[in-house]
Amino acid sequence: MSLDGLALCSRFSYPPNSLSLCGPDKKNDLNWYATTGNTDKGTLEILSQFSTLYPYLILIASENKIKDPFDQKVVEAYWIGNKLLHQIPVTPFIAHSRDKIRLKEKIKKQDLYRIFDKISDGAFPHHSFHVLNIYKRTGHLNILHSVETMDACLINYGKIIKILPTTITVETKPLRLKNNRLVFDKNMNRMIMSQGEKDILFKQLKIGDLISYHWGYFCQKLTNIQLHHLIYYNNLSVNLANRP
Repeated sequence: MSLDGLALCSRFSYPPNSLSLCGPDKKNDLNWYATTGNTDKGTLEILSQFSTLYPYLILIASENKIKDPFDQKVVEAYWIGNKLLHQIPVTPFIAHSRDKIRLKEKIKKQDLYRIFDKISDGAFPHHSFHVLNIYKRTGHLNILHSVETMDACLINYGKIIKILPTTITVETKPLRLKNNRLVFDKNMNRMIMSQGEKDILFKQLKIGDLISYHWGYFCQKLTNIQLHHLIYYNNLSVNLANRP
């Protein structure tokens, strides 16, 4: 089943919202949208209140001359990655980071300029760049990320090896800190939750499927191209994060 942009964005946004980390206090409503695939004006209203997510979508859409920031390709660009990210010039990306998500108010000037340098050196406005290179959370909790929270917040992927009524077990490469560098470690098994009893996408899964997950929740089944994109942009962001 293919979801429209709002429904797809709901699936990636519900996990942190359910933990009161990002977005408005609408987790029950957002869960309904995420699990059923239905969307309406309420979906747009909720997702537009995510103070970090929404400005990124606007940036990607505007620089690609796409009117709707919740266009499916725009949503996919931010969470998974695609060619739309390559159309974002350095100057608008820096302005977005400084002003739209208000990093100038949230981090030290030297850290802000370090982020600007990374943008100038080829960073993309991808979710992984924000998670791994902007160390303070910019949702509701203005605190430093740990490696554990970065691992949970990062959109990662796994191969399904076991399916239960409300959980799956996947083989995945977790984010770890080794020799003071972020790396994707060797494969391990991790239990991933469905987004609820009505999760229509979860019910379609089978052993061997490749899936994305966020904060321990299943998001979507990945195509080979989507998997390639996710790995590429995640690895790029890890490399930038490891720069001195």
